[in-house]
Amino acid sequence: MVPRSAGAPVAPHVAAALDRLGDGDGDVFDVLAAGLDHDQLSGTAHLPDHLPLAARPTPPGDPTVRRLALLAAVAVVDHVDVLVRASGCPADVLLGGLDGILEVRAGRFRPVDAARLEGVRAEADLDAVTAAHRDLSRAARAVGETGVALWHTARGTVTGDELLADGLVELAGVLLRRGDPLAAYEVACEAVSHGTGERRARAFLVAGRAALWSGHLVDARRWLHRARRSGAGAVEAAAAEVLVAVDLLLDGWPAGSETLAVAGPGASLAALVEQVAVDAPAPADRAVLADVVAGLRLLDADPAAAATVLALAAVRAVPAWSRRGVWVVGGGRLTPLAEAHLRVAQSLVLLCGDDSEAASAVLDDAASRLPVAHVVGGLAVEVGRRLDHDREGVRSRTTHDLARIAPRRQVAAGAVAALRRGGLPVAAGSREVLPPFRAGGASEVARATSLLAGEAARGPAAARAMPCADELVLPVGWSELLTVREIEVTRLVVEGLSNRDVAQRLCVSVRTVEVHLGRAFRKLGVRSRSELVVLALRPAR
Repeated sequence: MVPRSAGAPVAPHVAAALDRLGDGDGDVFDVLAAGLDHDQLSGTAHLPDHLPLAARPTPPGDPTVRRLALLAAVAVVDHVDVLVRASGCPADVLLGGLDGILEVRAGRFRPVDAARLEGVRAEADLDAVTAAHRDLSRAARAVGETGVALWHTARGTVTGDELLADGLVELAGVLLRRGDPLAAYEVACEAVSHGTGERRARAFLVAGRAALWSGHLVDARRWLHRARRSGAGAVEAAAAEVLVAVDLLLDGWPAGSETLAVAGPGASLAALVEQVAVDAPAPADRAVLADVVAGLRLLDADPAAAATVLALAAVRAVPAWSRRGVWVVGGGRLTPLAEAHLRVAQSLVLLCGDDSEAASAVLDDAASRLPVAHVVGGLAVEVGRRLDHDREGVRSRTTHDLARIAPRRQVAAGAVAALRRGGLPVAAGSREVLPPFRAGGASEVARATSLLAGEAARGPAAARAMPCADELVLPVGWSELLTVREIEVTRLVVEGLSNRDVAQRLCVSVRTVEVHLGRAFRKLGVRSRSELVVLALRPAR
């Protein structure tokens, strides 16, 4: 265990988490990093529940306030009504006592100082923590949160209870399908402590799958190997299937199969994604990974269509959940591993469309939030290396850190090289040549990808201000469908202006812009601004 300053490789998203915990203090960062092992620093193993802070904030002196803060610290939902019921205090008394510790908006609470709440939980004894979980279980049950109540009941039970194991395994599966693998992992580990026999084996399996989709691949492998040795036949078979994806991400293709008989570099990358997508736990993950596979395959023959597919996927995607310790409510979110695949593929398409600035912004943002190092055969590292080359060899911190975590693999390196320089043989001795990437044909759609999907990294203001050297030329057929005013409004919207900006430019009301834009939507068969942009920038066939 060595600090970053001593040269230990740290994944960018782990470094970002430690920076937040240390409030940007480099000395605190080193103290936190020194308490982690290699796998935790590289992001392939979960961080511990309690990280060693150099100096924990002093807990509240008032016993009542300390109890209220402990309830907030161990709660997994941020509903104020649950906190009020658990505390037994009137809402005004509770919120007054926690002033400066929590902030409340629209019936939900959020810590003002996360480190202070962490300090309260770390300093509390077992009896106090157990009592807090029991109070929260009672409160959650009263408001109909049965899954939350089950979790707090299990945590409030000092000894294992076999009857809780089945419910916990089912709850972990629900959380995983919602796109919350971190919570699913925690619940599955709790199920392991309560179950025996086949119940425990199923908990091993769910813990392994949850660890996979949160990107903690070493933890995933460890739990899945336990599932394979559990003696439960169905569980052992399922674990063996999931291990294929884990081993592929960690180790690459098995020896002898590194060069695949595929039609092109995009197809070789798509084959890597397909092996992982087989275990996608939720509809949102399955849909986005199918788009990634389709987009990568299209790179070989129709890069403009590839950019369109990935741009639309990025627009539809709901980013991975980022609030550690608070469960996802509802579904539709991507897991971190699924979003990592999307963002890395998106950065490749932008790179191949000669938009290095947008590609770099997407990759840097993804690396700071997501486990990107091992996805698509280490593609993030290869895209980063190519971006560094385009910057005249200036190596970015993102590329440097990723390269120290994931070994270089030939599939990703060869694919990026082929896509950028216009064609390589598929394999030694083969007469088939990979088709070159038509960068010019994809340039306009790369702009759409940058505008629509890169906003998370660069912000909506940057997208609105995106410069246009020349007036945008809309597809020829649109002049036959749209009026002159609808053409004017549509062109400005496609260039990134808001309805208010369009109104100011054309000296009309915002309502007039909305009317013309709505008519254009109906005539063109699109339902949103994002679909309009992609349709407008699609090259003529």
